Amino acid sequence: MERVRKNVLVFVMGFASCALAQRFLAPMPVGAASPERYVFTSPADVVSQVGGAVVNLDTYPEAAPREARSWSRFFPFPASADADPNAVASGVVISSDGYIVTNDHVVEDAGRIRARLADGRDFPARVIGRDPHTDLAVVKITAPRLTVAPFADSRRVRAGDQVVAIGNPLGFENSVTLGIVSAVRTGPFRINGHVLGDMIQTDAAINQGNSGGGLFGADGRLIGINTAIMAPSGGSGSIGIGFAIPAHQVRRVSETLIAKGQVRRPWLGIRYRPGAANSLVHQVRRGLGVLIEEVLPDSPAAAAGLQPADILRELGDLRIHSADDLHTFMGRYEPGQQVRARVLREGKEQTLTLTLAERPGR
Repeated sequence: MERVRKNVLVFVMGFASCALAQRFLAPMPVGAASPERYVFTSPADVVSQVGGAVVNLDTYPEAAPREARSWSRFFPFPASADADPNAVASGVVISSDGYIVTNDHVVEDAGRIRARLADGRDFPARVIGRDPHTDLAVVKITAPRLTVAPFADSRRVRAGDQVVAIGNPLGFENSVTLGIVSAVRTGPFRINGHVLGDMIQTDAAINQGNSGGGLFGADGRLIGINTAIMAPSGGSGSIGIGFAIPAHQVRRVSETLIAKGQVRRPWLGIRYRPGAANSLVHQVRRGLGVLIEEVLPDSPAAAAGLQPADILRELGDLRIHSADDLHTFMGRYEPGQQVRARVLREGKEQTLTLTLAERPGR
């Protein structure tokens, strides 16, 4: 019996030793801990998930021609059928109750707007608020069963990230293009005479009609609203240099527009001569500042003691190299705040304090 017990003990110990050796020497399956950290999504999956959140926006003049109005008393037509739209553009649904974000330049001259969803439904849209400074606007429709685009934290976007652009280029509805983030640009810089703030640059094809459409990341979240393209002189098509307003700015501005109808921007009360258009490529500017040509009466500048011929060199925490830097200033500060202004007057630096105000008449 003792011999049997010893044989059993030897067998058990040997089996355990073999199992332990296999545990350390045999190849182990990998990837079990990684799926939640790395999710690679097909562009088709992105479109399937959020494509319905991108709408087509048709804009029309304020009223139909006189002949059309007279005939409509006898033969009423649908509002969208009385004429071809002035322009076609895009928008992105950002809430289940019908708020849609688009570009300000899409709606600025629109008398009427109609939103057409990816499923073919068609609704009138009304403007809730506009912010020309960021080229953003919010319109609203009343419609059930809306697909809503989730926001990404666009501050984490990196050059090389894959992106999908969805929009209505040249009237080709629900078009999808694929690319990457080419660069994350810090404004201000000029494109075609317009000053832009911080932008996400992409090589995903963007054309006229993509304005207001969505730029989505590989996880289907909205990282930007397409707003501008760089085109050669005389051209208007995509050459692979497009720009989108970062989603974290879109979210902040759109929430303010929904709540208040406008974004309050500071007013200095000076007139100055804008500098020459900057190159698209970022360059270190070594300008002396902004030459003040006129100080308006009853303005923050007048109250602070600024004078014509002063050279404005610093406002708050911003170094002013050229007039374009004032664009960044307007987006960073609000009416009511006090800021330090450093100016060069007759060759000597002076520091003044301005209490910012809102532009009169808004």
